[in-house]
Amino acid sequence: MNEVLLNGLNQSGLIVLELAVGFGLFWLGQLAYQKLFRRRMELNLELFVRDNPAVAIALVGYYFGIVIALGGVLGQGAASWQEKVLSLATYGATVILFMLAGAWVGDRLILHCFECHREIIQDRNVGAASVEAGNHIANGLILNAALAGESGGWLVGLVCWLIGLGVLVLVSAVYPRIAKYDVFREIEKRNNPAAGVALAGLLIATGNIVRISFAAEFQNWLVSFTQYGLVLLFSLISLVAIRAIADWILVPGVKISDEIVNQEIPLVG
Repeated sequence: MNEVLLNGLNQSGLIVLELAVGFGLFWLGQLAYQKLFRRRMELNLELFVRDNPAVAIALVGYYFGIVIALGGVLGQGAASWQEKVLSLATYGATVILFMLAGAWVGDRLILHCFECHREIIQDRNVGAASVEAGNHIANGLILNAALAGESGGWLVGLVCWLIGLGVLVLVSAVYPRIAKYDVFREIEKRNNPAAGVALAGLLIATGNIVRISFAAEFQNWLVSFTQYGLVLLFSLISLVAIRAIADWILVPGVKISDEIVNQEIPLVG
C-alpha cells in the first residue's frame, strides 16, 4: 500500500511539474508571438479593450498548434523525471521557434496576396484570422510527427517539417482552382469568413495528412522517404476526391462553393 501511495505521489508530482513547464512554455510562446511575429500588436488591448475576434481566433490557433506539437514529445519515454521535464522544456522551446517560422511562412507564402497583419489587427478580418489559425494548427500537426520519432535524429525531423510546410504552400496555391473561386480575394475584399474557414479546414486536413504520412519510424533516407512520399501523394489525391464527393453525398443538391461565395451573406456554416 505504501509503495502504491508513493508511486501515486511521484506521478502526481511529475504531472504538477509538467503543468508548470507547460504554462511556462505558453507564456514564452505568447511573448514570442507578440515580440517576434506580431510586433506591432498589443495583445491585451486587442483582446480585452477592442474586443477583436480576429486576434482571438489567430492566437487560439497558435496555442492549439503548440499543444498538438508538444503531444509528440510527451509520448516519448524518459529514464527519470528530471530527463522528462528537461526534454519537455527543450522540445517546447524548439517547438515555439518552429511555430514562429511556420507562421512566417504562412504570412509570406500562403497569405501573400495581402498583408495579414493589417487584415487581422485593423480590419478585424475573421476569414484571414481563420486561415492563420489553420496554418498554426497544421504546423503543429506536422511538428508532432517531425519531433515525435525516436529514430533519424534532428536532420530527419527538419527535412520532414520543411516538406510539410512545402505541401501546405502547394495545397493553398492549388486550392482556388479546385474550389473554382478566388479564395484570397474573397477573404481580403469581402472579409468573407466562410472562405477563410474553408481554407483553414483544408490546411488542417493537409497538416494531419502530413502527420500520418510521417508517422512510421525512420529506417533510411531512400526507404522511409519513398514510403512517406507515396502515403502523402495517395492521401492528397484522396482529399481532392473527398472535396468533390462531399457536394454529392453530404449536401445533395447544394454546391458548397456557391454557399461560400455566391450569397449576399456568406454561409459560414
